Amino acid sequence: MYRRMRYFLSVVDTGSFYEAGEACHISQSAVSQQIKALEEDLGVKLLERHGRSFSVTPAGQYFYQYAARQTAQQDSFLRELRRIDSGEYRRLRVGVLNSFSAKVIERTAHAFAATHPHVRLTLATGTHEQLFHPITSGEMDLVVNDQWRALSEHFVNEPLVTQPLFALTRADDPCLSEGRLDAEALEDRFCILAAPTGQRESEVDHWRGAMGLGCDFLFVENTDEARLNAAAGNGFCICDADMPAGDGTALVPLYRGGAPLVRRIYAFWPESSDSSLQREFTALLRAGIK
Repeated sequence: MYRRMRYFLSVVDTGSFYEAGEACHISQSAVSQQIKALEEDLGVKLLERHGRSFSVTPAGQYFYQYAARQTAQQDSFLRELRRIDSGEYRRLRVGVLNSFSAKVIERTAHAFAATHPHVRLTLATGTHEQLFHPITSGEMDLVVNDQWRALSEHFVNEPLVTQPLFALTRADDPCLSEGRLDAEALEDRFCILAAPTGQRESEVDHWRGAMGLGCDFLFVENTDEARLNAAAGNGFCICDADMPAGDGTALVPLYRGGAPLVRRIYAFWPESSDSSLQREFTALLRAGIK
């Protein structure tokens, strides 16, 4: 079936049975026979022949997307299988949102290392944008990130958790109301965000536009500086429930419109590099969250 899938993909991609045969190193007639056999196996017509030309049927268009995913996964599987057989060095490069729970990541990393002693696991943290570019360019194998964009069909998008967002602020913050902070009461406050200079505009667009925070923003270099500035009364920083509150600070739910403000956390990786390592790490991560 996989071989016939590849013939079909090549026919559609090249728009020619002859060119598909050249690309697959078989004759044009053999390609035609394989496509007919594929249609018989599936019980549907994938291509509508028009003399020397053809068009792709609706069923063929749907099957094309399926076949592209399946063959990409098979290619990834075979690469990994051959690496295992040859004893080749393996690695998993993971990027994690800098405001995600460090405790969960530590538990997951420990469990993964214990069950995969021959895999080098490396982890790095960053803002949403700092993680977005490495995963799209192949510099990382998996990222744990919040959803800012529409989910891509070219990526595996594994939902992990929908998290209520919390704010770390001074315990005597005058904006505290019934043990929470309401976004509507924060217009004269600073939301403290850790982000490099080149990515600060996109952070503001997200938190002000998508998340509805009407306050001003104070940028610092890292999450430790964000915590220190929150403790000093320079504003509040956004975090999850695992962020420990220190002396004189409080960790409180962040609300907007009377409802908790939430973010959706996913494990993302390119479908073209899908492997058991990413799926096993994600399974451990999901178990650690629960």
